[in-house]
Amino acid sequence: MSWLKLNDSLNKVKGQITSFAQEVLAEGIVEEETEEEVEGRRFNPIKELEQAKDQIGQLTGLCATQDQEIATLRKQIAEFQQLKTDQAIPSSKLIAKDSPLLTDQNAGPSTSTQQPPVPAASALEDSWFWDPEQNVSSTSSSSKKDDDPENDSPRSGADLTTIPLEPPATEGEIIERLHRQLTDKSQQLKKQMLENALLNENLTQMSGENRELNENIEELDRQHELVVENLLTAKKNLQDRCSQLEEELRIKQGEASVTKEFDELKVSYGKLEQSYVNSCQESVRLKAELERIVVENIDAVAGLEGEITELKKTLEESQNSSEAVDHKFNTLARENAKLDEQLATLKDENEQLGKKLEQMTTQSEQLAKAEDECEQLKRELEELKRKSEEDAFVALDQTELEELRKNYEALAAEVERWKTDCDRLQEDNLVLQKKLEERKPDETQVAQLQQEVSELQNELRSVIIDNSVQLDAKEKEWQEKLNFVKAENSRIQHSKDTLEADLMQYEKECGNLMKNNDLLIAEIDNLKCKKLETINENAEDSIVILERQLEESTMLNKSLEDEYQEVNKKLEEVLEEREELDAKVENYQKTLEEKTRIVYDLRMTVEALEAEKAHLLFEVNEAKAKESTSEELDELEQHKLQVEDLRAQLSTINEDHASLVLKLQQLQQTSIENTRNSEAKLSECRAELEAKESAIKQLQADLLRVSETANETTSEGAAKVLEERLEAEASKATALAVEKDEVEEKLAKAVEELDQVRAEFEEASKSNATKVAELTQAVEGITQQKDNLVQLVTVKHNENVQYHAEIQRLSQLLQTELAAKNEAKADSDECSSLRERLAQLEAQTAKLADFDKMADQIQFLREKSDILTNNLLIEQNNQKVLQQEKQEVIEQKNGLAKDLERLRQHLLEIEEAHTLETVELQQRYDEARGKLQTLEEDVKKSSNAQKSASIRANQHAETLQAQYHLLQQQRDELAAKLSAADDRDYKNLASLTNLQVALEQFQNNKERDIELATLAIRRDLEQAQAREMALKGDIRQLQQQLADAKNGLLAAARISDQLEIAQVTVASLREE
Repeated sequence: MSWLKLNDSLNKVKGQITSFAQEVLAEGIVEEETEEEVEGRRFNPIKELEQAKDQIGQLTGLCATQDQEIATLRKQIAEFQQLKTDQAIPSSKLIAKDSPLLTDQNAGPSTSTQQPPVPAASALEDSWFWDPEQNVSSTSSSSKKDDDPENDSPRSGADLTTIPLEPPATEGEIIERLHRQLTDKSQQLKKQMLENALLNENLTQMSGENRELNENIEELDRQHELVVENLLTAKKNLQDRCSQLEEELRIKQGEASVTKEFDELKVSYGKLEQSYVNSCQESVRLKAELERIVVENIDAVAGLEGEITELKKTLEESQNSSEAVDHKFNTLARENAKLDEQLATLKDENEQLGKKLEQMTTQSEQLAKAEDECEQLKRELEELKRKSEEDAFVALDQTELEELRKNYEALAAEVERWKTDCDRLQEDNLVLQKKLEERKPDETQVAQLQQEVSELQNELRSVIIDNSVQLDAKEKEWQEKLNFVKAENSRIQHSKDTLEADLMQYEKECGNLMKNNDLLIAEIDNLKCKKLETINENAEDSIVILERQLEESTMLNKSLEDEYQEVNKKLEEVLEEREELDAKVENYQKTLEEKTRIVYDLRMTVEALEAEKAHLLFEVNEAKAKESTSEELDELEQHKLQVEDLRAQLSTINEDHASLVLKLQQLQQTSIENTRNSEAKLSECRAELEAKESAIKQLQADLLRVSETANETTSEGAAKVLEERLEAEASKATALAVEKDEVEEKLAKAVEELDQVRAEFEEASKSNATKVAELTQAVEGITQQKDNLVQLVTVKHNENVQYHAEIQRLSQLLQTELAAKNEAKADSDECSSLRERLAQLEAQTAKLADFDKMADQIQFLREKSDILTNNLLIEQNNQKVLQQEKQEVIEQKNGLAKDLERLRQHLLEIEEAHTLETVELQQRYDEARGKLQTLEEDVKKSSNAQKSASIRANQHAETLQAQYHLLQQQRDELAAKLSAADDRDYKNLASLTNLQVALEQFQNNKERDIELATLAIRRDLEQAQAREMALKGDIRQLQQQLADAKNGLLAAARISDQLEIAQVTVASLREE
């Protein structure tokens, strides 16, 4: 009874250990799942780091507590061993004393070879048959539950309850379970070490990105300082140039006024001489006329005073307009000051951000790995802020450009109004000069009026010059901003070209991966066809592993095909965008050609005007030689001014042409840069392809290794079984040879029946081997064979029960004599079995390391694909931000955020599925280990129990039942696989729908972008057409001015003729 209690206590200890191990594994799995979910989301990195530290502390505590429990269990095992050794000595003595009693009483069931004998046989028989489930079923079920926790078939230990005794749980089993716990813990620690390594890699990457960001910030500061210095130098140069131009204009105006006065004095001197002679001759006749002229002069003076008041009004209006222009200039200066203040605030913010970055670096040195991730997130936030600020600056620049355009149009309208006023004033001046020449006595008043008119002209010219300088400055600013926007457009085009190159490379990679995948599938199929015939019953686990790997490879193929389709779609979109950009470039080239033609026409007109100018100068020189009048000189000055205006227009046209040439050069440079970048990215993609090909080769090598190890395990298991059977048969032959003379008559019939059973068993094993080969093809044939096997087992079981009593009587004598020998052999067998198990465990740990490496490689490839997809999304967002307005940018950001959330959810689902698959693989690996251990225990039991024919028959029946249960388990596993495959198909369909929705949204957004781009191009074309119309209008105005100048010359000629006629008439009147 003491042994029964000891067995019960051992069983209880086993159950506690298994429950504890299951809880620890469940906690580890949950913790891994939570950690993976947290890594996928990354909302709170500081909290995640604290949680990781807490989990590490908990795991260390659990390891310490489990180590303590293992130590206590070892102490208990040592105590149990001492109890065994103490109780084995008196029990052997009692067996020696009570052996004749056992032979006389014909005791029914006997114990197995591994179980030690008990003191009283009758008590044993009563106890075992009174409650057989307490020993046999409990021990067998407990051991099977510990080894195979997911096996829900309770019939595996209760079908053979008629077998009276089986060995209790041994010390080796307890030690093996403890080894399992230790290996599980070591695996968890390895996983944590891998996660820490990944975190370290992320930290290094983040530190590199931080350095790059700091360098970018410094470069931006340098560029800003250079821009400010360039602006200051440009302002100084413009101011110096304006001062020089003003001085030159003043000098020219002074020279013109001196020449005018000199010519007027000459004319007045000649006229005075003529008038003196004429007055002396005709003083009498002209008295009446003088009175009449005096009256007319009074009227004319009154009219001139009215005209002077009108001129004063016009002057006041011009002054008001100049004041308005000054007010606008002041407002623009204030806006510039505000912009400078904003730049200063942005500099302060950048400095503050740099300080924050320094603080974060110090904290990263203190907190090491965890806080580096926090710094990464902060840097991403800063990048987002910087991008938003850049977007805001772009929007502000656009608004400023619109305001500058409006101001430019208003200033142009004012300039045109001033030009019309100047023309009107010049016409009025000509009229006044004519009237003054007609009214010679009022020369003093005319001189004063001329001085006032000249002053007004000088003021108007200065105002016009100031306004032209301001307009030129504004035009330059506007052109600079346009150049900036065009540079950004070129950068966007460059990024598009790089994306096209990346997509082409992705297509090549996908094609190579598909080819490699097809080769892998073909190799796996060949391996299956070659090795299915040689696989034994013990190789089922390796078959399951290979099938899982095949499923994973098919899943990878599907994912790669989906990615290939997505990449093709993106390539098509990019090609469409490229075609649109080519069309835009062609349109720009056409407009450039048209503008060059216009410039050429304008140059021709300018050359014609210069020829006319030379002709006019020649006429002027001839007129000077003939002592021309002051009116002709004034007309020449007007022509000079017109020529200067034409030259200014020519300079503006040349500047436009130069800007267009610069734009063409920029486009060429951007195309060259795009080609260079595409080549660089091609080289990078080639390197990535080579890395992926090496990873695929490693995976193939790992698959070959797994298949070889599976074959080796199967062949080694079969060899061990055969050796054990040979040893058992040898021991049986020796035992039967010793008692051959006494038992020949009684065992003749039994030997014949056993031979029949052997033949049937061989037939059944052959049929089972064929069934195992045909399991992958048909499940229905397996069920039929299972029914046949069940019938055979029932028949043979009944026959074995009939012969059981007779065989036990003969076996008791042999058992009493060989009990001591068996105990010694059992100890040696246990030692050898423990060594073999340790070797197998080490091989399995090596396999696990290989599997971990494969999983790390797969994760690394997936992370690379995620990084590439994120880069694509970021570049697309940048394109949309630069092409659209502020409100549309906000809408696109919201849409992109939703898409990113969907993609993140999709990635999290994929990661969860991957973790579940890894957990299932680990569970199946544990199941395989349990099965191997059960097989080893069965082999030991069969080697110890093959000393009699009845035990052999029972073992045959047990193996047949085990095969039956294995077939059932395989059927259940196949059903579970089918259900899992269906679930995966549903998940894949859901993910495909999500991706299709996301792609549709991307396509819609891109169509909007294309529409907006076309609208912008149309606006640019309309603006260019408007400029062309304005240039044509200027040409027409110049032509009109030339025509007016010609009319003025004709009018001057007519006036000179009229003056000559009037002189002739005056002379005739004087003579009269």
